Amino acid sequence: MTAFIYNNIVLFSAFIILGLLIINHEIKSHFSPTKNINCDDLINAMNNSKALLIDMRNAEEFKAGHIVGAKNYSLDDLANLDVSVADDAIITYANDEKAAIQAADLIVKQGAKEVFYLEGGLSSWIDNNMPLSGGK
Repeated sequence: MTAFIYNNIVLFSAFIILGLLIINHEIKSHFSPTKNINCDDLINAMNNSKALLIDMRNAEEFKAGHIVGAKNYSLDDLANLDVSVADDAIITYANDEKAAIQAADLIVKQGAKEVFYLEGGLSSWIDNNMPLSGGK
């Protein structure tokens, strides 16, 4: 076994690094205050609770089409968001996950307890043939 590792040190090193990256990702996602939510769970949350759905895209994109019931906020708007307005969960989405995660993290820093972001962003919603309100 030692000879195999020695003869394939680059491969073995890559394997160790990849394993550490996977473990790091899993630990971060498990202990993160923000969680992802898929399209089906988002529909359930919208139907069974008073979740606040936040669209982080710009105003023009929002007017062109958004998830029914969503409110349009910018990052600057979120800085002034009263998290107590949400009776239940707060769910963010944008064109991609990165902006939605950034928004969700900001909301958590303001004291919200139950914060989610839409997995895959709005494109995931559209790819699953979910309805939009507005122009799309």
